[in-house]
Amino acid sequence: MPTTPLTHHEILALVEPLARRGRQLDLAASDRAERRLAFQTREVTVAPPLGPVLQETLILEQPASDVYRLTRTLTTQAGLMAELRVEGEALDGLIERLERVPAAGRFLVRQGVILARSDRLVPDAAGPAATDRVVLAGATAELGVLRFAFDTMTGPGWPAEIRLTPAPGQSCTLPEDLLAVLGWSWKALERTPQGWRSSLRVAKREPERTADCERKLTRTFEHLVRTLGQPPGRFHQRLRLARWVFVGRRLAGILVVLGALVCGPAILYFDPPHDSVLRLLAFNTPNLLIIAWFGIRERPSLRPPRRPRPLSADAWAPPPAPPGASGRPAPTGRWQRTGRWLTRIIHP
Repeated sequence: MPTTPLTHHEILALVEPLARRGRQLDLAASDRAERRLAFQTREVTVAPPLGPVLQETLILEQPASDVYRLTRTLTTQAGLMAELRVEGEALDGLIERLERVPAAGRFLVRQGVILARSDRLVPDAAGPAATDRVVLAGATAELGVLRFAFDTMTGPGWPAEIRLTPAPGQSCTLPEDLLAVLGWSWKALERTPQGWRSSLRVAKREPERTADCERKLTRTFEHLVRTLGQPPGRFHQRLRLARWVFVGRRLAGILVVLGALVCGPAILYFDPPHDSVLRLLAFNTPNLLIIAWFGIRERPSLRPPRRPRPLSADAWAPPPAPPGASGRPAPTGRWQRTGRWLTRIIHP
């Protein structure tokens, strides 16, 4: 990893291929000590609802002596950022590889809500030498009361991660099966100090992983846009059967663990021969369970599921204005009782 700051001559050599494509260096935003060059922001014309323009910024880095990294960030008027990154040993072709990818394709729009993607470009081994494959790294969206984040860079073969964070000044009460109603690949929501997180089972290897992630990301995003755009009570009405299926999934995991614990004593009850494999399994059932528990990547939850119930009216919708919100204090205590007494007299 190079540690010496960029010299004037090195900067000229790095900037030259991008200057030929109309990019101008922003020396004030660059960091010569970190060997990172920033280029001036320019506008990219797009169609509504993304536009009329997106703000495009370029960052050129040199993480190793023979490796260059170019990152393009597109920012919407609402502040959502879509990132596209490419690395290579030849600096000349990096900008051309980035510009082949359409800017508008980095966003997904549903019912006026925008989802911004973050991607990586890698050479496509199955195609011609000059082609790249877009690998999905993550996505973000602002869903009114919630901020949605999707992360696929969790590790080779690991599930993707979904995070839901309340917007500043907002409070939500989300059901644990908010995403699990979509199918077996979606796990229950877990409460965190920042909000909620969930995992999503996706294909383990590329290129199947990105294709699977894109399909499930689109379905998750459309589900959240539709659900959060409706009153909380509609969630239970519309997905009551799917919520009960989630309860069955949770019970199945608990029953598998309990069944394994019961199998050991049950086998010994029938007194199999001392040299039998069944007797060996009976004595080692706890050990096998411990190994399986720490060996699997997605551990089943042993917490009993709750019965699906209708959600409160303010689960993710603003609560109704309290009495007296028009500017006068709400009556409390003795004045409340007096008001009810007068009401009974006037309207018996």
